[in-house]
Amino acid sequence: MKIRNVLPVFALFSLLLTVACNDSKNGNTIQGQSDKLIAQTTTQSKIVEEKLPTILEFASMDKGFSTLTSAIKATELTKSLGNEGSYTIFAPVNLAFDKLRPGTVERLLKPENMEQLKTILNCHIIPNVITEEDIAIAIKEGNGSVKLKTIGGALLTATMKGDRVFLIDQMGNGGNLVTTDVKASNGLIHTIDAVMMPKK
Repeated sequence: MKIRNVLPVFALFSLLLTVACNDSKNGNTIQGQSDKLIAQTTTQSKIVEEKLPTILEFASMDKGFSTLTSAIKATELTKSLGNEGSYTIFAPVNLAFDKLRPGTVERLLKPENMEQLKTILNCHIIPNVITEEDIAIAIKEGNGSVKLKTIGGALLTATMKGDRVFLIDQMGNGGNLVTTDVKASNGLIHTIDAVMMPKK
């Protein structure tokens, strides 16, 4: 075999080996035991991708997230989800907001209810990057469920419903993760078909 034919193969092997090593290092940041909480580490495992939109930009580009986008823009969360950081958001689609009582969204979008709206949105955001696989592994290691701590301090319970991750809030509301692991420049987006609510 000629040397010029060997070099590309060697370069490809080196690249694959580097990626594999990096993945094995990043895979040890989450403990999934039932008595542990995901994403309580202070280490920020940022996703470094060039030319990717932020979480807020992704939501703004998709009409299916128009209600979520309006809610984010009505609060100060634009500063977090529109800038650098490392977040995972369980993003409710419009149909999820449609399941709420009539008039709920309109009421929450009023300026005087901004803090309540922000509290609800915070129930959907994890202060670190967590993939669907990370959650599924943690659920298995936790004997069927694991707690996820949000930036607002609320706890979501993650379980499996069929082959999908199912989230339950502290009020007993539940929703399936639909589209998962959508990369943004400042984190990951998992769509959910229900709105998570804080404990009253």
